[in-house]
Amino acid sequence: MPANRYHIILLLLLVCNSCIEPYEPIINERQEVMVIDGMITDKPGIHRVTVSLSTPYNNPLFEPVGGCVVTVQDEMGNMEYYSESWQNEGVYEAWLDEPFLGVGKAYSLEVVTPADREYRSDYDSLLSCPPIDSLYYIQKFSGGTDPEDNWHGIRFYNDVRGHRGGTRNYRWKATATWEYHSPYTAQYVWYKGVSIPYLEDTVSTCYLTETIETVYAASTRLLSENSIYQNKLHYVSDQTPRLAERYSLLVEQHSLTDQAYAYWEKLAAQSANSASLYETQPSSSQGNIYNTRWSHEKVLGCFYATQIREERIFVDKEELDFPVGAYTCSLDTLLTNGIFTYNNYYYLISLNPLGPGPPWLYAQKNCFDCTKRGGDNEIPDFW
Repeated sequence: MPANRYHIILLLLLVCNSCIEPYEPIINERQEVMVIDGMITDKPGIHRVTVSLSTPYNNPLFEPVGGCVVTVQDEMGNMEYYSESWQNEGVYEAWLDEPFLGVGKAYSLEVVTPADREYRSDYDSLLSCPPIDSLYYIQKFSGGTDPEDNWHGIRFYNDVRGHRGGTRNYRWKATATWEYHSPYTAQYVWYKGVSIPYLEDTVSTCYLTETIETVYAASTRLLSENSIYQNKLHYVSDQTPRLAERYSLLVEQHSLTDQAYAYWEKLAAQSANSASLYETQPSSSQGNIYNTRWSHEKVLGCFYATQIREERIFVDKEELDFPVGAYTCSLDTLLTNGIFTYNNYYYLISLNPLGPGPPWLYAQKNCFDCTKRGGDNEIPDFW
């Protein structure tokens, strides 16, 4: 009996130490489902509607549907036509202005595809939206159970003080912009066999803007007052160099009808619980758009009307109580010019006290040229 016990223990040890292959679940998913998204606001300017087809779960792409006839109509029968963007297939644009736009009006979207399929949205009312009462951030200390896995960061919040007769449903969109610097400034540029003094430094400071993909939505319908305190928004940690110089967050506050809120509330729940394959999965986001001839067809997306209120906040590195690591690069020492190819250019720092090297200090271009990291060197108007 003891021998059998030892054999069982040995077998278990062998199994536990064997290689574990990752499990790739097979997801059977209908791919060609129409996806239509758009909104109309009270702001004069370009308004957009996108028309596309859904793509596989493990390969999300924008699969445009071009050649559609897209119109938006108000409840009085006034209609505006959208033209397809010459730069982006499946994106339809129209310049809308007063008197077509207005709080209290209702709008419906219609899309007719080249296959003569007609899609329409329910009328959605453009409700008034209160201004953002306050936008601020709180410094946070976060992390896991491991003491070495802790980090600092900032969490943005906003407060809402709505009107008694105004909208009770809200959605927020966030757009981040930050300033960042190159770790090194070049002294020379090597190009076509010649070292040229680098006199005008235009690539040391850059600005990068990104749209925050997280969906934020909340409602006060079940509250006695039309107010929200410390509505949780975007979080930025010190694990990235975004806070190393200056960071800005632009927040848009949207007013939603009950029907539009039901759609965005579902998307907000999905975006908050998508960290694991076995948590809440992104479900089919069906909104208020339908096929006018085949009601059984599933259509994804939503068209809604909203008044927009905006607020921007800045965070300078001097305001933070914790250090933020900057973008780092390692420099290599080159003792000869033989490594340089003729048609490429190189940013260099000379170690030769008598003039241009060798020896040189050299690194990848993104260590000297900040535009190689996704941003540009044009200062934003709001900066």
